[in-house]
Amino acid sequence: MLHVPLLFAPLATYDVVIPCHNRAHVVADAVASVLAQDHPPARVIVVDDGSSDDSAAVIRGLAAAHPSVDAIVLPRNVGASQARNTGAGAARSDWIAFLDSDDVWLPGAARALLDGTAGGLHDIVVGHFARVEGDGAPQAPECGWDGGCIRRGLASGGVIGPSWSIVRRAMVAQVGGFDPSFHNCNDWDFYTRTAAAGARFARIDTCVALYRTVAGSRLVNDTAIGARNADRVLAHPYLMALTA
Repeated sequence: MLHVPLLFAPLATYDVVIPCHNRAHVVADAVASVLAQDHPPARVIVVDDGSSDDSAAVIRGLAAAHPSVDAIVLPRNVGASQARNTGAGAARSDWIAFLDSDDVWLPGAARALLDGTAGGLHDIVVGHFARVEGDGAPQAPECGWDGGCIRRGLASGGVIGPSWSIVRRAMVAQVGGFDPSFHNCNDWDFYTRTAAAGARFARIDTCVALYRTVAGSRLVNDTAIGARNADRVLAHPYLMALTA
């Protein structure tokens, strides 16, 4: 019997978790950008975080129209961290991408991120993103982490965002997901704790997401809370070891 070697290993399976709070006007864009990937996800898990607008109805409609979309509607607002954790708890694939409801993936994003997982050498793969202010054109692609020492990168700030990265599901479980006590800086805290737990990071040069500024309140704009949470992240022993 002739054995023909496989030249290309199949891409890993992945789920996408999209937390949504009062983003009825844009959440369908986020879902559509994921469903349009040439390597589609096993599931798109959209979690409505106690929205007061029509987000829950929009999300239920997306689930009814697309078999791979699951709608989870929380009875009250619990914050982005717990909404992401709820979605992660429903995920079953080896990899999870956490896409914010006001951002969108670019064509080929999933394939580019998952190519970075080949060989099982990494637990978190980080791409580039492009900022979009309002109705403006996308700005130049950027990535806050230079691909060097991840500890030094995280010590300099929240250099990785959920919308342009993908995480091994086992790593999410290992660190207990996102910390609900953080109402902003929760992603910075999450990646710091995964790095402290031994996560292996890789950066790719592909721009995979548009980071959009859309109408609506944004916790990132609360500078007082942001400053306190930044101090909490920087106090983590993993980062404090750099200055000890």
